[in-house]
Amino acid sequence: MRRTRIRRMLATGVVVAATGSALLAAPAWADGDTTAPPATTAADPVPVAPAMTQGLDDAARSGTPAEAARAHLKAHKDTYKIPVSDLKTLGTTTSGKQSSVRFRQQHNGVPVFGAEYAVQSEAADGGRRVTSATGTLYTHLTVSTTPTVSRAAAERRMFTLDRDLSRVEGAKTAEHGLTVLPDAAGGKLAWHFTVTGARSDGSPVRQEVYVDARVGGIALSYNNVDAADASPAEGTGVRVDGSEAKLNVNKESDGSYTLVDSTRAMYARTGGQIRTYDAQRKNYTDVAGGPVTDDIPLVKSAGDRFDGANTSSGAVDAHLNAAKVYEYYKDKLGRDGIDGKGSSIYSVVNVASNGKDYANAFWDGDKMVYGHMGGVPLSVGLDVVGHEMTHGVTEHSAGLVYLNQSGALNEAISDYFGNAMETADKGIAMSDPTSGFVGEYLCNGTKPLDECALRDLNDGRNAQSDYDPMTLDFDNGGVHANSTIVGGALWDMRKSLGADLADRITYRAAQNYLTPLSGFTDMRNAVTLAAKSLKVSGGDLAVIAKAFDDHGIEQGWEQKAGTHDGTTIGADVLPAYEVYSGIDEQAAQISGDVYAIGHGDAIAWGQGGAAFGITVGRFGKHHQHELAQRDAYLMDPSLDDERVVFTRISATGIGIYQAGDKGQGAIKKLVDSPDADETEPVTDHGALAYIRTTADGEQDVMLRKADGTTVDVTPEAGTKAGRLAMKHGQIAWAGGADHTYVRLYDIATGTTQSKRIGGFIFNSIGDIQFAADRVFWRENSSLFGSTGFQSAPVDDLTKAAKLRLPTGTYFAQFSVTDDYFAYSTYDAWSGLGGWSGPEKVKVLAAGTADVVAGTGAFSRVSCSSGAQLAPSLGDGQRAAWLDTSAATTDVVTRKTFAGTCE
Repeated sequence: MRRTRIRRMLATGVVVAATGSALLAAPAWADGDTTAPPATTAADPVPVAPAMTQGLDDAARSGTPAEAARAHLKAHKDTYKIPVSDLKTLGTTTSGKQSSVRFRQQHNGVPVFGAEYAVQSEAADGGRRVTSATGTLYTHLTVSTTPTVSRAAAERRMFTLDRDLSRVEGAKTAEHGLTVLPDAAGGKLAWHFTVTGARSDGSPVRQEVYVDARVGGIALSYNNVDAADASPAEGTGVRVDGSEAKLNVNKESDGSYTLVDSTRAMYARTGGQIRTYDAQRKNYTDVAGGPVTDDIPLVKSAGDRFDGANTSSGAVDAHLNAAKVYEYYKDKLGRDGIDGKGSSIYSVVNVASNGKDYANAFWDGDKMVYGHMGGVPLSVGLDVVGHEMTHGVTEHSAGLVYLNQSGALNEAISDYFGNAMETADKGIAMSDPTSGFVGEYLCNGTKPLDECALRDLNDGRNAQSDYDPMTLDFDNGGVHANSTIVGGALWDMRKSLGADLADRITYRAAQNYLTPLSGFTDMRNAVTLAAKSLKVSGGDLAVIAKAFDDHGIEQGWEQKAGTHDGTTIGADVLPAYEVYSGIDEQAAQISGDVYAIGHGDAIAWGQGGAAFGITVGRFGKHHQHELAQRDAYLMDPSLDDERVVFTRISATGIGIYQAGDKGQGAIKKLVDSPDADETEPVTDHGALAYIRTTADGEQDVMLRKADGTTVDVTPEAGTKAGRLAMKHGQIAWAGGADHTYVRLYDIATGTTQSKRIGGFIFNSIGDIQFAADRVFWRENSSLFGSTGFQSAPVDDLTKAAKLRLPTGTYFAQFSVTDDYFAYSTYDAWSGLGGWSGPEKVKVLAAGTADVVAGTGAFSRVSCSSGAQLAPSLGDGQRAAWLDTSAATTDVVTRKTFAGTCE
């Protein structure tokens, strides 16, 4: 599922263009790059309480840790600016004299997304002295908590507005009530849903969707899959590597044995067990989410020896490794199980993906789920098992949100503890170069360890030079790609301080100081505070500081950004396509000297802004006009000679509206039916095409001609259309339930061509555009993890041919005019989060005719130091793209291509 929330990214050093080529003709209206169009300003910061305080209390306070914490917050209300009555106590953790009380912020009784605060104290003078407080609280929430959009309507809307969500296989929806999403305007009230199932490529979906409860549009959406009376007995298990080990099992009444371990300390207190199940190649989508179902059996053997299928399934390794993880947390850190309460630990092995090996392992919120990679069960790696179980530990403590910096921190903590367990188990010295490898044993000896490893905590990456600007396409904003930056700092600390002390510090930091939206700098603060609470020496604190300094993690590191070589026309934007699949994937719509930027603020990750709106401007002019309405989302603009048309989402409906006078005029309704939703507008010379979705889920292509008459282009029943494009009297769209057909409608003749794409079982159409009497489209392959571009003459789709590009891509975006073809070089694909710092995304361009002929000589559109995405060539007079060089996502433009950048 495409989720492309581009966050504030840190770019690497400045790159200067050595050559430039005038590949774009300078338009007659251009007044030169010395007169820059005004850039939309970054939004005001969202008012928050301090992320960390220390030393505010001198004297001890009476009462329990929770009572002392509340008294502290109340006494310092001028600092925290939050009524104590808005804070719900979640729990208290205590270790010796140290305690940490965790609070969740509520607004009029409704929970606030990610808003938690932890108050740390120590026993002193017969009471509790508060030593510090950490977390995120929002101080100016004013939104009404009375919804105007019903829960049922919100659930229906999310499937209408997000086409990818509607194609989740085996979809199940859980409803969680209302949530407040903080922003600079006082917050948004939203209905929270979780949709589980699978993408077409077999990867699991656990999509958290927040639908604005006053407007009915999707405000935030991200995938939250982190990519478990006895008769104890002793058995023997054969591991995948052929070695044998003692197993703690259960003897059943019929004399058989099952992989149920009742020997751990939790059993005596809570009845908690370690239980291992065999999915028997059941599709992982039927396994993920919720408790283990009755149709998935415990791993069983007629005798007390577990081998054969119980070995190859990964059951023996999973059972042994889960026990090792439990004992590590219990013996080293005093934690009783994943939830800290001694609940049972569940593992399900041997899942498949449509009958084939499922090359992944994940924690689904209730249990570990393991597939096979290259025929090897993923449960063989203790670091992998420890990693996944630590996701569960984190979910039950800091609750780090699984995207952007907090998600990378989530991954780093799992990598750290998974590797800590494996190095101890195998006797690997911290000085060994292989100590930082993650997943290096998954190849079962078929490859060298360094080639098999998914990541390396010893890779030396630095936040200020190596932080990768990622999107949420696969990696939720870089949760794997950037994890070794902070994970490496923790690992370096472990090398210097020793395993026991470093593990205690890291665990205490995660348990007592981190909150859901903590980032890299917060982790540095948390580790420092945790170390101080353990009374470490000044020398040890200096070691900690050096470890984070060496990885570039210091206050304000995100602002040490690179530069771009264009003109910014939209600063710090969130393109709407990053929240809504099916929306045009270009940085801006350009027609002549007019541009329109659809953008919004899904949620305030440090900055806030208005709801989804459209910025309209003219190149070379010092004025921009914002198309925005209270209690409505405006998005997906399309331009023609005189107007901007767009989708409007409100509590009363979803329809198509326009602003005349090149976007400067009043907003007027074009079509907004009470019995249907209208989306994906495209306009050309006064004609309008759009998708009409009815209550039964049918998605028809509608054409409103310049004379006002409306035609249903797809009158047949059961139509599922999307990815609409229109130009020069032709309409194209992706057809079929899985978008595996290219369909082309000639407005003049009323005839339709249809072509099914190759590899249609695994491929789907991602975008369609017209240029030079041809139609171009993107094909995404879930089987091979790649993107290909195709082109055909508009008068004969059967003559389609694949475009040859100099780089491989996956989910790359493109733009094409009669003269030039441009695409982004995004290519990131791996199972089990095997990210190793992919190259930053760039935009390349070449002549359209040459690209079609297979002889394209591609040049860089920009030499900026950040990522470049979502290219837009408009009508060929100027290029625009999304650029992350300035530590924000900006819309940047140039009149000429940069060239070779050498």
